[in-house]
Amino acid sequence: MAQFDVYKNPGSRTSKQAPYLVEIQGRFVDSLATCVVIPLVCKKYFSGATVLNPAILVNGVEYLLSTAEITAVLRTILGRPVVSAQSQRSEIIAAIDRLLL
Repeated sequence: MAQFDVYKNPGSRTSKQAPYLVEIQGRFVDSLATCVVIPLVCKKYFSGATVLNPAILVNGVEYLLSTAEITAVLRTILGRPVVSAQSQRSEIIAAIDRLLL
């Protein structure tokens, strides 16, 4: 597991609107059973602000980072990453910063 890895959302109630989760937690807390994630929401269900909700590309489809829905999940439910959003590190961190301002 690495920071900015993208995983399929295992939640049966939420995966239709938010099919992916982005891990944002840094490595210094790898020993925890949980990790901090932000959902990636289908654009048809959500319209967001560019800075707070940047678009993240997963398998050729754009999703919006739903930064205000930041949460923690058990690491064991995430499975294998499908892609990395490392190339959008700056946009993700800016969104988190905007949320906390």
